[in-house]
Amino acid sequence: MTSWNSLRRILFPLFLISASSVSAQYMLPVHFTQEPSRNTTIGMFHRSGVTYCSLTDLVDVLHLPVRYDAEVQVLEFQTDFFRMRLSSNNPFVVITDEKQAASIVQLSAQVLYAATAFFVPVESFISLFDQGMQTEISYDRVNPRITVGPAVPSSLFDVTGLAFEQKSNGHLIRIFCTKNLPDYESWLKPMGNDTWLYITLADAKANIAAINRIKTTDFIKKILVFQSPTSVQLTFKLKGQVNSTELMPAEGSNDILVAIHTPTKEQLALRKERSTKRSVEDERKRWMLDVVVIDAGHGGDDPGTIGAMKTKEKDVTLGIALKLGRLIEKHLPSTKVVYTRTTDEFVELYRRGQIANQAGGKLFISIHCNAAPRKRDETKGFEIYLLRPGKTEDAIHIAERENEAVKLEKGYEQRYQKLTEENFILLTMAQSAYMKYSEQFADILQQEMGRYLGILNNGVKQAGFYVLVGASMPNVLLEAGYLSNKQDEHILRSAQGQQRIAEAVFNAVKRYKLEYERSLEEGKELGSSAK
Repeated sequence: MTSWNSLRRILFPLFLISASSVSAQYMLPVHFTQEPSRNTTIGMFHRSGVTYCSLTDLVDVLHLPVRYDAEVQVLEFQTDFFRMRLSSNNPFVVITDEKQAASIVQLSAQVLYAATAFFVPVESFISLFDQGMQTEISYDRVNPRITVGPAVPSSLFDVTGLAFEQKSNGHLIRIFCTKNLPDYESWLKPMGNDTWLYITLADAKANIAAINRIKTTDFIKKILVFQSPTSVQLTFKLKGQVNSTELMPAEGSNDILVAIHTPTKEQLALRKERSTKRSVEDERKRWMLDVVVIDAGHGGDDPGTIGAMKTKEKDVTLGIALKLGRLIEKHLPSTKVVYTRTTDEFVELYRRGQIANQAGGKLFISIHCNAAPRKRDETKGFEIYLLRPGKTEDAIHIAERENEAVKLEKGYEQRYQKLTEENFILLTMAQSAYMKYSEQFADILQQEMGRYLGILNNGVKQAGFYVLVGASMPNVLLEAGYLSNKQDEHILRSAQGQQRIAEAVFNAVKRYKLEYERSLEEGKELGSSAK
């Protein structure tokens, strides 16, 4: 004989009995009145009008010492008061007491053996089995179940316990009920990484003390019971995601079954993949070039530089800004245009960055005109600036001139700190995430303007412009030309010249948008070559 300390519990065995002689297979509840945490189910089926239960499951649930001989299909186990020996295809049970006196008792039907499990006629076997156990064991034929322990008067509670069972496609909760409870509902609420299941049973009273003693499982992490005068609510915290639940009456009893359908590993993997794709797509959309902020330099009481023909910088910059905006709105309709000003008004430098940030800007273009510091200086051409400390005296001088506008603001001394080398270390760190794209747009812009305009290309430079400090996005400052140079001034003051500058800047925006958004799709950096 082979000794087993504990037989492996078999749920829904694949019976080797002829299918024509066996009706549908079921689960038989085992209810522990004193230890509801042990509530479970065992295999059961009907044959020729007899209800059979899995003795293999039952002795395992009760933790009884058992010996099993597979060759001759004999099962022997020890109860509290005697030893029982059963053989397959045999209705007789050999009982040996403590004095080794043996007796034979006949069951109402023969013992069956299938799929490495023994099945006994439950009603006649349990009445015999009860005599060998200290704990009371009974079988309820009307409300089919095996009860272990003193029976709780049914009149006290309608809901007496719970049992949990894992299935291939989810989990099953059995709610033990002493009467028919036809009015119930349930709903799910995902919360964090888990899911809460709420079940309300109308016209029911629960044995809260017994249910609170039930041990949780890896899947059922928490059980809460709430009793009201007219109903009871059972709340379960379930691990992970749940597809759906289904409540149904248990066939042949008053119990309620709760089928919990959980996603398979394949479904979880697919959901994770889709979620990752959505997250990546959402992140890409968040960084799409959908808002361009156009800043027309100076305005109002601040005319900016004034040319030999009395051309005011504030008028030139506004003209270019409005023309650029109209081009973007016409040819890039998915891109929103935001202006820091659309009329001849003074806008503080710090407010321009605020406007850009509040609009969710993805690119900030500040438009200005240049001027030579000395008369008879024939310097001309356009140049583009990045926010960094000036490396040349000319760049420093230009930044200082553009920054003079802050003196028209109230309290400017406290608002602006001098852009020293030390301060710029902090500023550069704060904008490091955008500097790469600022450089790339500046490079594209100087290429397009150099190719499209008859204005000298002075390239990309760097200086400390206050207007760029607050813009938390890629940003550049364009000095479109020198008003101190008659040739440049003629282009800058004319509507045709402003239109050509706007078109060159638009071409740069369009090209940058195409390359930038392509880089988001491909996860690559922008190139500087023309497309």
